[in-house]
Amino acid sequence: MPDVILIVTAKAKPGKEKELERALREVGQPTRQQPGCVRFSLYRSEQDPGDIVGIEHWKSKTKLGAAMGNIIPGPPQILWHEIIDEV
Repeated sequence: MPDVILIVTAKAKPGKEKELERALREVGQPTRQQPGCVRFSLYRSEQDPGDIVGIEHWKSKTKLGAAMGNIIPGPPQILWHEIIDEV
C-alpha cells in the first residue's frame, strides 16, 4: 500500500484565528507520535490568517478526526493524496 498525504484546510471564524492555531498545534505532537505518521506540518495563509492548512504524511490511509467545536464554522476540508513522486 503506498504512502498517502492528507491535506486539511480549516478556516477560523472571525476573531477565532489564535484559537484555531492553538487547537491545531495541540493535536500536532500527539499526531506525530501515532504509528504510521511520517510528518505533520501546519501552514498559515499569508492572504488570510484565519486559513490554516495541515499536511500529514502517513504510511497508509488512517482514520483521523478532530472536533473543532465553535472554532470553525464548518467541518475542515480534507483531501487524501497518494504519493506518486517525492524527493
